[in-house]
This record gives sequence, C-alpha cells and structure tokens, in this order.
Amino acid sequence: MNNTKIMLLSLFFILIVITIIAIINYNYSSNQLLSLFILAEPDNNNKEKEDKKEQEQTKEDEDKEEENSNKKSNSKTYQIDPRYRSFFPPTKQIVIPEIYQSVPNGETYRFNRTNPNDKVQVDEVENKKVFTQQNYEDIWRIDGGKPRIDIHTKDAGIIPDKQIVNKNMSKSIVQSWNFSELKKIGYWHKPSDWKNIEVTLIFKLLDSARSKGDQHSISIVTRSISHSQLDNDYKKGSKFFCGGSSYHNNISNEGQVRMKKEQFHIDYEWERYNDEMSKVGNLYNKIVGFKGIVYNINNTAVKLEAWVDAENQGKGPYKKVHELIDNGNWGDAMTVCGAKTNGQAITWGSPTIIIKANDFEFDIYDIEVREIVPSSSSSSSYPSI
Repeated sequence: MNNTKIMLLSLFFILIVITIIAIINYNYSSNQLLSLFILAEPDNNNKEKEDKKEQEQTKEDEDKEEENSNKKSNSKTYQIDPRYRSFFPPTKQIVIPEIYQSVPNGETYRFNRTNPNDKVQVDEVENKKVFTQQNYEDIWRIDGGKPRIDIHTKDAGIIPDKQIVNKNMSKSIVQSWNFSELKKIGYWHKPSDWKNIEVTLIFKLLDSARSKGDQHSISIVTRSISHSQLDNDYKKGSKFFCGGSSYHNNISNEGQVRMKKEQFHIDYEWERYNDEMSKVGNLYNKIVGFKGIVYNINNTAVKLEAWVDAENQGKGPYKKVHELIDNGNWGDAMTVCGAKTNGQAITWGSPTIIIKANDFEFDIYDIEVREIVPSSSSSSSYPSI
C-alpha cells in the first residue's frame, strides 16, 4: 500500500515538471515569433527616421563627391586608382622613326608617361591646363585655352623664370640679349643647348573652334629662352622680350602646315596659309605624329622642316609636308635686339623647346626631342610630297 502511494506521488511530480517545461518552451517560441514579426514589420516611426537619416547621408555623400570633383578639376593631375591599373596594363612605348641621325650622347628628352611633371626636364604643376587627366594607357589630356609645355635639356634642368629675366645680368643664365653677340656665342645658356633638333609630338585632337583661322593650331617652338615682357617700353631697360625670338613649326586644326618666326616677344613673321599647305587633312580624333625639325645650314641660314604621319598613329612612315629656309632675310625688326640685319636668322641654340597650343583640346601620346646630325639624313626613305 505504501509503495503504491509513493509511485503515484512520483508520477504526479513528473507530470508537473513536464507541464512546466512545456509552458516555458511555448512562451519562448511565442516571443521568438513576435520578435520575427517585429523585425519583418518595423515601426513606421523608426522607418521614417531611418529614411530621413539615409537621405541626409546621401546628401552628405553627394556634397563630398561634388567637393572632391571640384578639387579634382582644379588639381594638377588625375591619377588612376591603383586598384584598377592592373586591369589595364599600359601600352608599350613605340619606337619613333628617325628622319635624321642622332648626335652620339646628345641631349634628348622622351615623354614620361607615368609622371610627365617629372621635375627633371618638365615642371608644369602650376599650369592647370596641362596634364589634367590620365587614362589607363598613360595618355594625358591637355585642355583648351592656351596651354604651354616647356621642355628643358637635362644639363639645364628646370629653369626658374627669375634666373632668366634678371636685371642683374651676372645673375642671369642668359649669355646676352643681343642677337649679334648670340650669333657669335652660339647659345642662350650653355654649349649643350638644343640647336639642331628633331622634335616629335604624337597627339590626338579632340576639340577646337570648328573653323579655319590662325589661332586654331599647335606649334613646336624652338630656339627661344623666355616669353616674358617686363618692360612697358621695349626700347628701355633690360630687353627680356628678346628672349622670345624663336621658330614655330605649326599645324592647324584643318591640317594646314606652316612656319612662323617670332622676332621677339611679341612680334611675328609668318607664312600665310594656302592650298599647298593643306596636305594633312582634318585632324579631329586621329592619332597624328608631327615632327618639327630645325637645323643650321651654315652660320647664317636655318632650315625648318615639317613631317607628318596621319595614317599609322605616329609609328611611321613620316612624310615631309613642308619646308622653309631662313636665309637671314626673313623679318623686319630683328635689329631691335641688336641684330645686324632686320631679317637675321636665329642660329643660336636654346635649353628649351615649347609645345604650344591655341584653342586645342588634345591628348598627348608621346613626345621625343633629339639632337641631330643633318648631314647624316635618312630622309631618302621618307619622300617629300
């Protein structure tokens, strides 16, 4: 009898424990379902708060993006994100055909495609129109307006303008502002100055004023030292303006080629465009190789040549499209800077060449500058047109 009572009591307690466990599990499951429901159907007030917060964040992000965009547009260069560069390996730099043989160990320049403002031979950091954007092939954008790219010999390096246009001549790098003296000396700065040179520019014209005109062009400028004018009257004081004396191998947006002579800054003599000079054709959206070649024939005459490859993206062959000889009778004002005749040829060298554009937006693919030996010409393989 006692044993039976004990068994019944044990069963009773076991049932109570099972019931309690079942109730606890039920409550837990209900709470979980409730939580899931709450997560699936958030409170409208919270949703509105989150939407507002998201809108504010979006606006903040847009403001930051606009600010960064403005900074980027005003910055000197635009670098490709290194994370993406590996997907677009740079194209190999081409071998540019030579018209004339190079001077052994002569001064040279080749475009630095990853860092064009290398501070060795080029420093256009302050020129906001130059090297504004870089694409994955290390091709650099030059914006419209009147951009100028100064390229210096390695021996001269980057020359601050204050070292050139210095009223104390002993502190200037310039040997003289007098053209008769410069003819005897043979150079503006050093014997290593570029004199007989072949300059190659490979570029693509993207935009310009869609009209003919003297201003819509790109030029390779040689034999000048400075294009500064600090005097109100060029007949008084230091003749810094004489440093602008130079030759310009010029090609227009319509593909017309001609030569200019800048007697001093600013006084030009130039050929007028004519049908004979329209030998290249429209330049827009073509990769064009353009060579400006300048060399002395003797101590009184200078020859200028223009060669173009508009068919094979600067890889050649190049064709001679124009030439001109300055025999010392081109001009009417060279005596202002001490020349013996009004048309004296610019026979002395310079440590600087300039890529100059007026009203051109274009991409630079390559630039090369070489000292040449004109007598060792290979031009027979590049027939004249």
